[in-house]
Amino acid sequence: MAATMEMAEPLRPPFTSRPIPPKPPAPISASRTSLPNGDVYGDIDPQPVLDTATSIPLSALDSLPTIAGRGTNIFRADADIKQFLTEELNLGRLNKIHDLLWMAGRPMRARPLHRYKMLGFEVLYTQQMDLHLLKFSNKLMIKPLPEWMLSHDFWKDNLCSSEDFHKSACGFLLSYVWLLVSPLDLKLAHDHFLLPSFITWHWWKDFVSDFLQHVDMNALDQVNKRYHFGDLRLGRINSIYRTRFMFTHFVRGYLYGYNRYVVFFQRNFSWILIVFVFFSLVLSAMQVGAGVEPLQSNQMFRRASYGFVVFSMVSVAGVLAFVGFVFVFIFFFNMVAAIQHDKQERRERERMAVERRDKARNA
Repeated sequence: MAATMEMAEPLRPPFTSRPIPPKPPAPISASRTSLPNGDVYGDIDPQPVLDTATSIPLSALDSLPTIAGRGTNIFRADADIKQFLTEELNLGRLNKIHDLLWMAGRPMRARPLHRYKMLGFEVLYTQQMDLHLLKFSNKLMIKPLPEWMLSHDFWKDNLCSSEDFHKSACGFLLSYVWLLVSPLDLKLAHDHFLLPSFITWHWWKDFVSDFLQHVDMNALDQVNKRYHFGDLRLGRINSIYRTRFMFTHFVRGYLYGYNRYVVFFQRNFSWILIVFVFFSLVLSAMQVGAGVEPLQSNQMFRRASYGFVVFSMVSVAGVLAFVGFVFVFIFFFNMVAAIQHDKQERRERERMAVERRDKARNA
């Protein structure tokens, strides 16, 4: 008996085509100044400048970044949109540890933006999708919502060409549905330049209603599995990476956020100072107790004091040795990694330069 193959449903944008507020006419200068050649300055419409205060919407392609890529694979984003989206929407690092993400956060939606503000979180901007909604200390990393993500035509032409693109982009839009649930959230998002400036509350409310008709925010089967969780703790994700991928990520973890050794030791070894303060208090109390009766003649107390003094000295020496070992290990690890990276980049650039010269010679 022949098996019947069920046709996969084609991917579609998670919202219907929506009008974007029209581009306002460029203002005409009120001043008319005669130039030396007789022309009149002020008759020509000045070129509008796109800044944080403008309400002029960009087209989908205009809102793409100028360049993308890293290392020797740098390219214009609008010249290779597929490659750009492959890097822009990549959530592979988090998907590798999806079965352990319960250690870094709960499987529930992220809080509204005003809630993070109330809890004292500071917004840090990121352009990496796999850093979006990661938090550490009192900081929350958020990726701004680009205008091309709201273009129906861009979805049809590019994002619907791949299931990975589609799920990752749907999840990213869902994260903003979580973050912006009230006019106050929208105001905070505009204040932090997280949204295209043309988005108003009525426009956003209609957009969310349309989006939720296409994406089930409870089943979450249409979004990347990273968005089965809301915000995640970066420190715990670093620990997961250092443990699970010990041979490749033990030093740098998931995100290496140190640009100076001083910051590294302050964040990771500041607790040692607190321990030493308690040691000092106990040793001072023992010294006083050893000079008064009845502790002065108490053999148990004298033995305990002797043991704690020896333990304190050994602990200080051990901690200093450990910190020194960590510093030397990280220093040489970074030095070797930098040398290898430099050699690799030099070889790759030389190879590309030779290929370019040969191509120009044969043309």
